[in-house]
This record gives sequence, structure tokens and C-alpha cells, in this order.
Amino acid sequence: MTFRTAIAVAATLAATQAHAQAYISDGIATGQSDTRTIALAENHLVLDTRINFSRLEMVDETHPMNQLKGNCFGAIEIRDGAAEGNGICVLDGLNEDQVVLGWVARRMDSSGAMSGYWTINAGKGIWLQASGGGTFTMTTNPANGAAANAIKGAVTLR
Repeated sequence: MTFRTAIAVAATLAATQAHAQAYISDGIATGQSDTRTIALAENHLVLDTRINFSRLEMVDETHPMNQLKGNCFGAIEIRDGAAEGNGICVLDGLNEDQVVLGWVARRMDSSGAMSGYWTINAGKGIWLQASGGGTFTMTTNPANGAAANAIKGAVTLR
């Protein structure tokens, strides 16, 4: 590689990195859960879960996830109090941007709150080359299906 080529490569990498913007992802998504419970045995359940999130409010109001809304769906198996499952969310932005988030449930506490991990899988618009992920803790009111999902993590837009 010539010196001139090395300088061009370094400048391109620096320009690419300069356009990346990172955000801390702390916020709460609220919505309505429509979950079907399949009882297999006394201590063995499968949840067919669907949640329509009407809004996501981030601590940082300039965060690109602020005001996203859309649907999440998946399945969670609960056996002897341990929980494991996964699914996806397809969330719409304000300017026809969309992001697909993957989620993995890993545990359920004694109050029924589900927690686990989320990642950015794909997207369009500003989410086309985004990356990131973090943790979540989801609570659902069994009486009326009201859902609140507290998320933490980081997102980078390129």
C-alpha cells in the first residue's frame, strides 16, 4: 500500500466514524398486551405474547427511539418459575423509519416482571445501518393488559 493510499483509507475511516452518533438508551415503552397462556402442566406454561406499544419515551428526548411505536410478539416458556423465550418488535418512527428489534427473555421475578436482552436486528431510513442493544424489564397488569417496558442500553446510528 502506498503512502497516499494509506492516507485515503485513514481519511475514509475517520469520516465514517465521524458520522456515527451514539445514544444512551434509557426509556419506557407503554402499551397494551394481548397474551394467551397455554397451560401444559401445573408449573409449565407457554405465553403467546403480543404487545402494541403506543409510545416509547426516552430520557433523552433527542434519542431516535423517542416516540417510536409498534408491535412486539413472541413466545415465552415458563417452567418451574424459570422463563425463556424470544421474539421481535417492528417499530415505526415519525418519518417512515422502521426498526426491527430482537428480544430474548431470560428471567421472571416473583411479581411476574419479565427481563432479558434486546438488539437492533434491521431497519430502514435512519435505522438502516444502526447497531445496539441492551436490557429490558417488562411488567404487565394481568387485570387490564397494560404493559410497561423499561429499556436500557445504547444505540449507534451510522
